[in-house]
Amino acid sequence: MRKTSYFIQSRPAPSQPWQKPPGITASWEDKATALARLASRREMQPGWEHRLMQRVTTVSEAPADEA
Repeated sequence: MRKTSYFIQSRPAPSQPWQKPPGITASWEDKATALARLASRREMQPGWEHRLMQRVTTVSEAPADEA
């Protein structure tokens, strides 16, 4: 099973590292929602750089060895 989610990273200047906004741990499974949130973030903080990140999680299930 594969699961994709999206989240936003921001930075105040190109010389600074990318980071999640402080106190915000939001992520969205719907890309359209994530893009709308990204646009909103860009409006709220126009002097910062913002980017959409994608996280893909893969889950594998198999019988366990009982020995």
